[in-house]
Amino acid sequence: METANPTPSGPLRTDLLNAGERARLEQLESLIAQGFHIFGQVGKALDEICDKRLYRESHKTFEAYCRNKWGIARRRAYQFIDAAQVVENLCANCTQIPTNECQVRPLTGLPSAAQVEIWQKAVALAPHGIPTGAAVQRLVDEHNNSGVKQPPQEPASEVERLRQENQRLKERIRQQNLERQRRAAEVAAELDRLRGENQELRAELRRWEKDWQYRLTLERAQIREEIRSEYEDKINALTAQVNYLLCRLEAIEGAKK
Repeated sequence: METANPTPSGPLRTDLLNAGERARLEQLESLIAQGFHIFGQVGKALDEICDKRLYRESHKTFEAYCRNKWGIARRRAYQFIDAAQVVENLCANCTQIPTNECQVRPLTGLPSAAQVEIWQKAVALAPHGIPTGAAVQRLVDEHNNSGVKQPPQEPASEVERLRQENQRLKERIRQQNLERQRRAAEVAAELDRLRGENQELRAELRRWEKDWQYRLTLERAQIREEIRSEYEDKINALTAQVNYLLCRLEAIEGAKK
């Protein structure tokens, strides 16, 4: 598939993607570049790019991004997005999976249960179990004309498309706000835990310091007592020697007289 180079006048700083968004955009565009035959992945990739506005760094609108980057109209991009949603429903409930977007295009706009019912019937009737888009369309027409099932929905107008997109964006913002609130609550709880732990550690440190001061005081008193006892014995011994020498001197002096 050819890729046209966009020629934006230059993104605003607020429109720049962060490293995670840019890496994700490269992954999604790599899926799209593999070819539109893998329409389920292409639709999901386009849906995420549109939902998260990952195109905003190089293009002002999703429509401009689709046209300049992939050479498709906005309507065609939404056909892939709608088809991807149908495929996701069929993958969860059927064994035979569609192989191209034309097969599931008639199913878009139908209730999930009706999508599964019609697809399974189309697979059962098709040669080799591979129904064509036209065969699926005939079954959808029969389903709509039966009077029993819900009437088909008219193709969404541009206004309705924008309403649906805005609703998805609002829901995403709501989810992001809930996630921020959850993370803020976790941070607040962690801060409370750390503050409590800090107070306990400080109290433990104060107890340790008091205990250390008490032990140090006891050690000092014990050392002073040991030193006093040791020198007291030495002083007593020296005093006894001096007294003995004095007595000897007195005796010598008395003998001379």
